[in-house]
Amino acid sequence: MDFISTSTEKILLTVGCLAAYITVVAFYRLYFSPLAVFPGPKIAAITSLYQFYFDVIRGGEYIWQVEEMHKRYGPIVRIRPDVLHMNDPDYIDQVFGTAGKRRDKYKLTTNGLGTLGAAIGTIPHDLHRSRRAPMNPYFSKQSIQRLEPILQRTFKKVLGRLAQQAESGEPIGMHLLYAATTSDIISDYCFGQSSNNLDREDLNAPYFDEFAEGVKAYHQMSTISWLPLLIQALPLSVAMFLFPMIKGVVKEIKELSVVIEEVKIATAEKTEGKMASTVFHGLLSTANLPESEKATPRLVEEARILLAAGTDTTANTLAAITYHLLANPDILKKLKDELVTAIPDVRSMPELSQIDNLPYLTAVVQEGLRLHPSVSFRQDRVAPDEDLFYDDVKTGKKYIIPKGTPVGMTAPLLSRNEVLYPSPMTFDPDRFLKNPRLDRYQLSFSRGSRRCLGINLAYSELYLILAGIFRKYDLFDGSGKQTNSTLELFETGRDDVDIKYDLLIPFPKKGSLGVRLKVR
Repeated sequence: MDFISTSTEKILLTVGCLAAYITVVAFYRLYFSPLAVFPGPKIAAITSLYQFYFDVIRGGEYIWQVEEMHKRYGPIVRIRPDVLHMNDPDYIDQVFGTAGKRRDKYKLTTNGLGTLGAAIGTIPHDLHRSRRAPMNPYFSKQSIQRLEPILQRTFKKVLGRLAQQAESGEPIGMHLLYAATTSDIISDYCFGQSSNNLDREDLNAPYFDEFAEGVKAYHQMSTISWLPLLIQALPLSVAMFLFPMIKGVVKEIKELSVVIEEVKIATAEKTEGKMASTVFHGLLSTANLPESEKATPRLVEEARILLAAGTDTTANTLAAITYHLLANPDILKKLKDELVTAIPDVRSMPELSQIDNLPYLTAVVQEGLRLHPSVSFRQDRVAPDEDLFYDDVKTGKKYIIPKGTPVGMTAPLLSRNEVLYPSPMTFDPDRFLKNPRLDRYQLSFSRGSRRCLGINLAYSELYLILAGIFRKYDLFDGSGKQTNSTLELFETGRDDVDIKYDLLIPFPKKGSLGVRLKVR
């Protein structure tokens, strides 16, 4: 009996200590934390489990809770015990930093990406800068212009696949077609060898399905900080059994390791002074890059990010814009009129020099990026050297954000600002014609020193693919009198393109088959 009594006392003591600890932590976070002065729901200030529930259990729904917080509490809210969120478009530069301002990444973001060795997954500002610098020349506007032959060659295959679908009479999924296209382009540029997805009968659909399943684990990886360490510590077979979503990642790592080693062999005899034709030949030929930065595991992480970021993100926006153009005949007509003038011969391939300054095409692209940004996750930044100051003009309150505090912004929420964008859920390219400077509020490619490395490539793909397809194809009208090739939406609605879940990239409603077309 004494043993039972002693055990019960120990259990009660442990429970009591735990309850006291939780109470003290909650009390501190609510009333004594440096962030206690910021508005927001108390439960979000007390525990990160609030975010965990909506992002992990419910699968990427915290974004909408954050939106509701801003409606209730104002432009700055506390969304976790240690994180603030800003929804004021005029504060973008302060969060992301301007020239000379250091900005670190928040650790939870990098946990979710799972690529600490890649530039995008690097937390410290200075290390990120040193890792990114050797890649910058390969993604400049001038370098992307030299890439046009690859873009043209790949786009010809796109037209070939559309022609095949016209012959078969079967609908085609445009997200898959676009993902196959952008993947072929970025893989060709990274290694000098395309993935050749467009040459496969199934467009390599299993690969993209695996990618989609993998990104769904983003919130688990980011909020459960020990999960990536556990996966790495387990034997590979056990890890893949317990976490099947990593099977595609494991396969990709093995394949990329082989490719990187092949590039190393090819660059062993390279002479310095001439810029290499591919990204990784260039990185491995950089004399002042430390050998540790050229290690195969690190370069594999860099390659994984470049391939992923250069594929699905642009494909999402392309598919959404395709839907809006075909669902809005008046908008499509304006675009086609502009394209016919710029490209008189429908049989010719559009060149970037012909189209990159077309006003309405530019407006269509910008409106597509606004309404359907390529990434949906919260972009957190940390100012390690300075406090940030924010004045809420509506309430008159002044806030001091302590240095070292993660502050985030989210592209899909900024894009719904009714002051900047009246009727924000309406696809209306004219808003960017009336005010071209609206583009300074775009966050699809992030901002500051960590702005998307591939922004120039993404824009070139958006312009070339949209111009090429909609110069050639008309909207099917069912009259039986059309002589040109036509496109028609097939069992596709607005809810097949609108974001429902934030899983690093935007996902539509469950069960959606995406944007599908009938080609004639």
